[in-house]
Amino acid sequence: MKHPIPVWGVTFLLLAAASAGPAAGESADVSGYLEFKKGDVLIVDGQRVRVGPKTRFKGKGRARTLQKIPLGYEIEASGERGSDGSIQASSLSAQPNRKAFLESDVLAATDAAESSYIKARKVYETGPEGKEVVVGTLHDKGPQVDRARTILDRLLPPYVDRRNVRLYVVDNDEWNAMAMANHSIYVFSGLVRDMDDDELAIVIGHEIAHATHEHSRRQARQGLFGGLAGSAVSAGAELLDSPLARGAVQGAASLGVITFGNVYSRDYEDQADRVGLRYVYEAGYDHRKAPGLWRKFARKYGDQGKVANFFFGDHSVSSKRADTLQKEIERNYTEPAKDPPSGPGRPR
Repeated sequence: MKHPIPVWGVTFLLLAAASAGPAAGESADVSGYLEFKKGDVLIVDGQRVRVGPKTRFKGKGRARTLQKIPLGYEIEASGERGSDGSIQASSLSAQPNRKAFLESDVLAATDAAESSYIKARKVYETGPEGKEVVVGTLHDKGPQVDRARTILDRLLPPYVDRRNVRLYVVDNDEWNAMAMANHSIYVFSGLVRDMDDDELAIVIGHEIAHATHEHSRRQARQGLFGGLAGSAVSAGAELLDSPLARGAVQGAASLGVITFGNVYSRDYEDQADRVGLRYVYEAGYDHRKAPGLWRKFARKYGDQGKVANFFFGDHSVSSKRADTLQKEIERNYTEPAKDPPSGPGRPR
């Protein structure tokens, strides 16, 4: 059986629809990292969180006051959704993003897997029937890499050191991308070729959010990875000509840090959607193209919910995703004058 879309890196093609969230006046909780500051507004989980004298605050590390929370700190907040879509925080806690359970193991495994791909100059995997395949040649330079890298650099939140983020283009005509836990980003050449800069930014922004919000490590901890990812990478790794390289890729798969399949939970896909859209907006790209982009995917690959093949499984249909992204835009991005984008020239 021939499958038109490779199983590797389907995290973007399989994005679950972003939740539209509570209506105005309803309670709202937010959990994530402080990624941008705009006066009394903190951008957390892609949402605008407003703080003030009545906000109960608990801080650790260098977060001594609401005004002095460093970017990149972990944030938990509760409050009420306002008519403009922002959250007025009644309580907020902040603490440093410290090393967590499995984090060192996940990062080491992804570093080793990335090194294996670089050495082989190819990305390997296996198909649903156990047949080993080459996903595509790996490129770290050239016009496509330069273009995608320029977009990536604009999208990165200011607390992330761009020198610690690598981007590769994989020769493959399909529309796909993947981010690993160690901030290595892989984009298919078909996506770079067929998308304009705004559309490519929407895809890459989603993948960056998977990395910045440590979804691989969090999901590995929850034990939701395993079977599909492990079997795919283990079989594909047999193609590598070095026992060390095979072990690196297999080790990464066993921890669930290579997303060779629809393995991220719906919650993490939702979060990557929200946060990725915020990256696009803050960078000055056209976030309004997100719903249309998903309809574009629907025209290319079909608008089915549960596709009867190995590559998809049970995910929201493309039209549903387009609708919910539109609701997210209407809730959070209708007043740019009051919430101006940071822009590509923002301080880093």
